Amino acid sequence: MPEIGTLDTADIAVVGGGIVGLTTALELRKRGFDVVVVEQRFTAFGASGRSAGAIWLQPRRSGPELELTRRGLATYAAYEEELGNTFDLRQQGGLFFYETERQREILEHYVADRRAAGLDAALVSRREAKELSEILPDNALGAVFCSDDAQVDAAAFSRAVNAACMRRGVRIFQNTPVLGTLRRLDAVAGLRTVRGEVHAGAVVWATGAWAVTLRSEGIDLPIETHRVGQLVTQPVSSVRGPVIHGPRGVDRCGALTDLAQFDPADFESGNAHDALLYDDVMTQNTEGSLVIGHTFDGHGSLNPHISMNATRVMIESSMLRTQRFSELGVTGLWAGLVGETADRMPIVDSIDGLFVNVGHSFGIADGPATSEILARRVIGESDPFAARLAVDRAELKASRSASSGREDDSNQDVSIATT
Repeated sequence: MPEIGTLDTADIAVVGGGIVGLTTALELRKRGFDVVVVEQRFTAFGASGRSAGAIWLQPRRSGPELELTRRGLATYAAYEEELGNTFDLRQQGGLFFYETERQREILEHYVADRRAAGLDAALVSRREAKELSEILPDNALGAVFCSDDAQVDAAAFSRAVNAACMRRGVRIFQNTPVLGTLRRLDAVAGLRTVRGEVHAGAVVWATGAWAVTLRSEGIDLPIETHRVGQLVTQPVSSVRGPVIHGPRGVDRCGALTDLAQFDPADFESGNAHDALLYDDVMTQNTEGSLVIGHTFDGHGSLNPHISMNATRVMIESSMLRTQRFSELGVTGLWAGLVGETADRMPIVDSIDGLFVNVGHSFGIADGPATSEILARRVIGESDPFAARLAVDRAELKASRSASSGREDDSNQDVSIATT
């Protein structure tokens, strides 16, 4: 077997070229480190490049979940100052619409809770909601409007940060799958890749769902993978308004589902396939196209291909409520892999000699903020979120205890050599 030579040498090697990896690299470079990024395909190939870019604040749980998203939005604003608004950051609010009077009654409590959390939220009539958004579904009776919600063009943001990294001297190696870490005694000394070794004093793992491949290194992070699906149509309007959330899939709306008044029966998705969860979101991207969904399936898998069932659910959920869009052409079916934790907060920590920035449920919203938190950890600075994002936090310990004895057979043969 031929000997593999040295590909590069740096202070820090970052594995992963999505939003989290690229912003981590940029934050580290700003702090004076020589940085290399290694990406198995190309930058923003995964979930970062296949997202509507919604930055939801209103459905986030009060406390660390909401505060981290607030920090994420503030970080985007700081990037806008630094890079210019080349990534279409817009804070036009969000509409959470309802279809029944019972849903409206529960959303009244939701509004009170959101106001107590410091958000600008209010119930609005159907007429008022329609004035805010041309794509409001036909059967919406009214909505909660929160002016704090925002949206970003995630793919454009990735490109902007990629360019900023390169201007600052960060080397980015695409189409370079990682085979494993290099170790000297008990310390991480770099990476082995298909193109050669990368020697580095520190390594940051920022690979999203692919963080489960660290199991072959003896690092079993408490995350579960799943596939996120979205459907994209032809442009419908050049006038874009708030991001929209509906009542037929609220699993990721912790501020709502935690309410004492919440009853899941009042917010059923109507989806008979119990292996698929639905996040009832409809937005418009920069070009004015509808982006429908998310679906969540493929649990425990690294299969990146959207399922026929997920496609059916997204089509039915939109056509049943918005007949005027039924003739639109479908221009894309997106699927991205995500790895999330039981408490839906990311892990930003150092484990067995590796720094990790993984486990993002809402990576578009909070990814840039966690990159700053990770960079501060590398240089030894404290951060108010450090303990809440640690791998040994109480919330994850409780989850692991509850699931002890169960094995995920679908990941037993995963290796770091992925393409």
